[in-house]
Amino acid sequence: MRTGRVQWTGSRQLFGDRAVWNATGLQELQLISHHRSTRRGEEAALTTVPSPAPAAAEIGSLLRRARSAAGLTLEEAGQLVGYSAATMSRWENGRRRDWTVNELLRLAEAYGIPPNHLGLAASSPPVAQPTVRVSPGADNSGGDWMRRRDLLAGALGLTASGALAPPADAAADNPATIEDVIFGRFTSTPLPDQQLAAKIAATRADFRACRYSQAARRLPRLLAQAEATAHNAAAAQAGQASVRLAQAYCVATQLLLKLYDDGMACATADRATQAARGGGDPIVTAEATRLAATVLRRNQHRDSAQRLVLQAAQQLGSETGLAKPREVAKYGELLAVAAYTAAMRDDRDTAWTLLGEAEDATRRAGTVDDSQLTTLDLAVYKISVARVLGDFGSAVDYARQVDPTKIASPERRARYWEDTALALHGRGRPEAAFQALLAAERDTPQEVRYRPWAQGLTQDLMTADTRGTLVGVRDLARRIGVA
Repeated sequence: MRTGRVQWTGSRQLFGDRAVWNATGLQELQLISHHRSTRRGEEAALTTVPSPAPAAAEIGSLLRRARSAAGLTLEEAGQLVGYSAATMSRWENGRRRDWTVNELLRLAEAYGIPPNHLGLAASSPPVAQPTVRVSPGADNSGGDWMRRRDLLAGALGLTASGALAPPADAAADNPATIEDVIFGRFTSTPLPDQQLAAKIAATRADFRACRYSQAARRLPRLLAQAEATAHNAAAAQAGQASVRLAQAYCVATQLLLKLYDDGMACATADRATQAARGGGDPIVTAEATRLAATVLRRNQHRDSAQRLVLQAAQQLGSETGLAKPREVAKYGELLAVAAYTAAMRDDRDTAWTLLGEAEDATRRAGTVDDSQLTTLDLAVYKISVARVLGDFGSAVDYARQVDPTKIASPERRARYWEDTALALHGRGRPEAAFQALLAAERDTPQEVRYRPWAQGLTQDLMTADTRGTLVGVRDLARRIGVA
């Protein structure tokens, strides 16, 4: 058994009555999928509000209408009140039998609903602060951004309050922050193209292997070297130097998006797109635009994100004719991103249509290299789209069809674990969701340690586990810093 890979025992076992994930030399993990928790977590010292007045279904319908009027997805609404998208979905569907005053007050405050519409009296106790802290202008997706930034402060050179100044004798070798590079406070020397390409490849490899802290340590110096190379390039090498600069900023944007530093991702995405235009490589330009669209989507500009990524696909097609497999593969990836964006906009028909077109393009491209989107990756996109649309049953069905050991990239396997765990939780199967979370930790530990989806799900499972049936969930919470 190879270290670092999750061993697959077959989809029928995984999602049947008893399913098994067998991970990295550890004991078998059994998922008992039919058992559902019959009690919900209740907060201490708060009064439980029975459902009859108003009925649970009436509250759920009111919450759904209020969320739609606010233009929020389930995930975004959950962030406002400190609960997962799966929990919000269950509440909207009237599957909550009782409510705490604190929960209803949070919902009333988040949606602007008069408390009496939720059956609350004027004397209800004040709302407690949610466990989620959202930094200004950032989408936290249920995680604790301040803690995550502190964990990576040494690597990224970032803190919640701003830049970390380096020691005077280390400033030349260790840029303090990515901001220092962007604002010209740190510079470096140019590199030959092959050496710069190797450094970009090494950083990209760390990212794809979910070695986020290692990639973060490389990035400030890499960006400074890429900037110096582009600024000092002779006319004959200027285009290639701009391509390298765009590639470096693309890797930076990917990592910043993973860590939910959306503000800095805006800056690096802008640098990437500008450099890509100067480089004249259509595929690099398409990749930079894809990331810019993701930044827009994160900042609630979903319509603009959708237009941008579809324009990028159209431009790639018109400039290249999609004559080469790499071009077709990138075209398919752009359509897949557009499909996910459509799902975020709650545009079901467009999402599935675009995903079908992405799948056709990916099949036509065949195998190009290990960085391209594969048909297996598209199968994971199906899980994502179904989950975002709130169709957790279909998401679980799609997950059942995927063998994660055949997904070569750890970063893409991590996406499988994320979508599978959240879909299982959305279906009301906390044991299965927890075991998927453990499998993710064993396969891609930094994904679980630093990513908000894992932190939020762990918190949600721990809160709901009033009977102590999820053995080890509190140990996991301590390991990733959410206990």
